[in-house]
Amino acid sequence: VEITASVIGNEEALVLPLIEITSVNEFYDYESKYTPGMCSHIIPARIDDKIRREIETISKKTYEALGCRGFSRIDFIVDQLGNPYVLEVNTIPGMTDMSLVPDAARAAGMSFKQLVEYIVRLALDK
Repeated sequence: VEITASVIGNEEALVLPLIEITSVNEFYDYESKYTPGMCSHIIPARIDDKIRREIETISKKTYEALGCRGFSRIDFIVDQLGNPYVLEVNTIPGMTDMSLVPDAARAAGMSFKQLVEYIVRLALDK
């Protein structure tokens, strides 16, 4: 299962609702990411609460350890035993109609405008 965590904040990191990514293709590749209808963003991710909490904790620790500020996205693979593994940290995640960070923010009750304004405020706090 592929899960992504959008994290926003400077000193106080906030993990937005986790997203499960499913792809029509075998892998979540370029075509899956950028072709409408080739993938689904399932919010909230269909994972056990224990795994969700573990991913949120790992996401915050990773974000802080790397000195991230503003916003980033951390991608995970969860194996069949429920063990999450960090795949990558994207410090410049997409902000398009098909992007994951705006989807996670929307699931948290934040409009796109509110998200952008918040990110700008975080940048000004640097």
